Formats: sequence, structure tokens, C-alpha cells
Amino acid sequence: VAVVTIDAPSTSNAITRPMLVHLARAFRELRDAENPAVRACVLAARGRKAFSAGIDLSAAEDVFKMDANDLTNDIVHQMERCDFLIVGAINGVAVNAGFELALACDVLVCSPRAAWIDTHAKLGLLPSWGLSAKLPRIVGAKAANAVSLAG
Repeated sequence: VAVVTIDAPSTSNAITRPMLVHLARAFRELRDAENPAVRACVLAARGRKAFSAGIDLSAAEDVFKMDANDLTNDIVHQMERCDFLIVGAINGVAVNAGFELALACDVLVCSPRAAWIDTHAKLGLLPSWGLSAKLPRIVGAKAANAVSLAG
């Protein structure tokens, strides 16, 4: 079992462009190694407060400038291409992009502190990694609307 860790607890694991590139590379390298010993991967996060607070707002412009066609550095695309099971270890809040990273996992194991927050609609943003399609399939349309529209 491999482990990939989001490691920025001082910012509640807020996502920056370098972090996205690093995480995408980690999953790409695990997949491309074709190591038969890797049959599963745990996506975890340091700290007890947040799995991920979403995009780091102090670096949001840098993240939003990333090329949407650059699938090499698209973390969710790289996760979806993996042949092994990805288990999300959720120990705290998962907000917006953090929520989407969690939904990219095959299985979620959550602590009692896990919480899901989607403020895309409140902020006038569109989810980039499929939250609006994945969430209704997982929890049903009514529950997904309640989560996404409540913000």
C-alpha cells in the first residue's frame, strides 16, 4: 500500500499550484511504475483540522491560470487513470477542491471530524473536477443539491 499525503497543515492543507503538480506527479509515478506490489494507495492529509480547505485563496490566481488541457498536472485525471484502489483518509473538513479530491478516491474512510463543504455556488465558481456530476451519483440529487446550494 502506497501513501500520498497532502502536507500543509499550517494552511489547513490549502491547495497551491506546486502542490497540485506534486500530487499529480506522485500518482502518475505510482501508476507508471507498474509495480505489482502497489495494489492500493491511501490519499491522506497531515493535521487534524482539515483534509483540505480547498484552493489557497492567497494563490488562487496561480491555480486558476493552470491550463485545463494539461492533463499531466491534473491531479484528478491522474488519480482516475490509476488501476489500483485509492482510499481517501478524511480526517477533518474537505472544502470545494478538497471535497473534489476526496470524491476522486474509490473509497473514503472518514473520522468523526470529517465534514463536506461546497461553496462553489455561493462564490459563483464552477467545480473543476466533477463534483457536480459525482456527488449526485453518490448521495442522490436531493442530498447533493442540499450540500451544494447551502454553501
